[in-house]
Amino acid sequence: MLLVYTHKITPRFSYIMKHIFTRMLGIEIIFSTKVEDFIKHTGPKITYTKQPLQNEFFIRSNDLLFEQGINDISIVMGDWNGVPCFFASGERSNIPFDIFSASFYLLSRYEEYLPHVKDMHGRFSPKDSIAFQNNFLRLPVVDLWALELGKALKARFTDLEIKNGRYSYTSLIDVTTSHCYAHRGFARSLGGFFMDLGNFRLRRVIQRIAVWIDSGKDPYDNFEWLVEQHKKLKVKSIFFFQFATYSTYDKNVSPDKNKFRFLIKYIADYSKVALSASYSSFDEVSLLRKEKKTCRRLSIVP
Repeated sequence: MLLVYTHKITPRFSYIMKHIFTRMLGIEIIFSTKVEDFIKHTGPKITYTKQPLQNEFFIRSNDLLFEQGINDISIVMGDWNGVPCFFASGERSNIPFDIFSASFYLLSRYEEYLPHVKDMHGRFSPKDSIAFQNNFLRLPVVDLWALELGKALKARFTDLEIKNGRYSYTSLIDVTTSHCYAHRGFARSLGGFFMDLGNFRLRRVIQRIAVWIDSGKDPYDNFEWLVEQHKKLKVKSIFFFQFATYSTYDKNVSPDKNKFRFLIKYIADYSKVALSASYSSFDEVSLLRKEKKTCRRLSIVP
């Protein structure tokens, strides 16, 4: 049991402590704001404040976990054993940066709540993130920080039991468009044909005609191969299918098509099937409910 002493317990503090210690390192923890509790505790203990109490394991705190609301924060990057970090904590701290505030900043996507320029779809651009700007966008820094923290605690408290998390892989297939040419109806197919022809996309024209006369396979129809690969490799999978009506950004096959229904039932025999929300439903809850009802009507979502 690890005791964490701090001057104030907030929802932010509780969340990130439980995430790093309990979920990631498998360490049981308790919190206290009373100095006498900290002194009496005979097991492993750390302080997370501005100043250490004794000669204990100490991590100097940033103010982020004790604040309310969203504030503009200046980020200065550093390095910890080859891993990028920020919120430096000074020489007296056993960890050279505030690992808890930095982890909360990244996991909560704090920077996305700050004023920023959205893209054409109203999204936060990854290019505006500190991870992209400091070349660690594809690096699981929070996991790496937690592992290093576990090593440091184990070196200080040899009896402390650490159970590093076990990970499993699930293949997620997002099927926003199940077929490129097949099962799209006469009007959509004809419109697509003339658009490809007008733009001199001759390869697509040839593929499209081959699919129509059943002499070629639809280029998006790789579902049987995916199912076989998942079975062969013994990998769990979830297929997310879209059940939206046709619109500017939603161009899947109509859920009323029997061929599409047969595909869903085929996939459901081997994998979990779930709903992929349409673009149009992001700002329209009633439309999302309608898509969910379509799922249920087709006996896809229990």
